[in-house]
Amino acid sequence: MKFFLIVAKGKRQGEPIPIELDLFLIGSGKMCQLRAVHEHIGAQHCALATRDRKVFIRDLNSGQPTLVNGAEIPDSEEWPLHAGDIIEVGPLQFMVQYHEKALSRRDLEEWALTCLDADSARHLSAMDRLEAAAGSSAEPENAASAASAILDRLSAKKGIVKGRLRVSREEGLTVVRLNDLYLVDEAELALIKKELHDNLNRPNLRVLLDLKNIQRMSSAAAEMLADLKKWLAGFGNSLALCRLRPDLQQMLQAFPSAKSLTYFADKSDAFAEKW
Repeated sequence: MKFFLIVAKGKRQGEPIPIELDLFLIGSGKMCQLRAVHEHIGAQHCALATRDRKVFIRDLNSGQPTLVNGAEIPDSEEWPLHAGDIIEVGPLQFMVQYHEKALSRRDLEEWALTCLDADSARHLSAMDRLEAAAGSSAEPENAASAASAILDRLSAKKGIVKGRLRVSREEGLTVVRLNDLYLVDEAELALIKKELHDNLNRPNLRVLLDLKNIQRMSSAAAEMLADLKKWLAGFGNSLALCRLRPDLQQMLQAFPSAKSLTYFADKSDAFAEKW
């Protein structure tokens, strides 16, 4: 499996580095495929591994941290990576990306730069982007502005995709659909929790978590959802779940911490009720 590390910072910004090895080491040691000598880069700092068409990163406990999307990952634990994730190793910063079709060197470099340009939107939360789209109803200055405003409003209605979430505003509710199939792996749950916190950290929201896609769920996921309700309450927000499979709902309700969660069979039921 082939993927790319796009240099996101420094003199070589925008350079795509193709990775085709099953195990790729980053560090200051001679055995590393990507070698950089710096006081904040360990001899064997971290490893990228591909397995079952997925990419994972493991901090190699060098004494120096490895960051993914600004958060330090635990020593010696394997974490899954997704397109657009940002890896930081000492002063080095890379974006993880994939491209199925072969490109010329020039086209590849243009594609890499486009990926970095698009990354600027990552620093806006889904709520920021939804509010910007809602505010685009002002009289446009020209045809291009009008077209952009229309696209913004259509995107807001369809939902803003942020990592593993799709966030939309529907009938006064903030609807968050999880795009994952399984809420099991603790590393994945930690990333989902971070994305939920990053995108819902504002007051007076009624958050409807759409779990239509979820096929499996662990006890750790149950605790995460219960903790999410408490965290949202700190902002004066409320939380409800919808479209969760009956067997998973029954499993959730078996956990004392998750018994207080509100459930709806469908989104329309949640729109019609007060909660």
